[in-house]
Amino acid sequence: MEKKKLITPWDLLPLLALLLAAAALFFWLNSRPTAVTAVVEREGEALWTQDLASINGPMEKVVDGAGGHQVTVVLTPAGGCISASTCPDQTCVRTGTLTHAGEAALCLPARVSLRLVGPSAGFDAVTY
Repeated sequence: MEKKKLITPWDLLPLLALLLAAAALFFWLNSRPTAVTAVVEREGEALWTQDLASINGPMEKVVDGAGGHQVTVVLTPAGGCISASTCPDQTCVRTGTLTHAGEAALCLPARVSLRLVGPSAGFDAVTY
């Protein structure tokens, strides 16, 4: 009696096609345009608006916030971040680099925010 194989090479072909389609979708979604404009606000008032596509290299600006705190904002063509702050908890610095529209970094003691606005990636929320 001949033993039949459970999985043949032809059975793996649909799985390989599915994996290739998933990889192509992943790279296509991640290569979509990122945020177009960075907005730096203090107490709800826009202090600095910068089109990220027009930046050639890193741009750095120090913003004086509430309570005497200073916040350093760095913008690059790929996104932006709060690189330094004199606030006690440093949550805004640990937020990291913002790269997609809809993301924001907030320094609550200084009442300063950095947010990226532009075409949405189509997601309601992202969990890290």
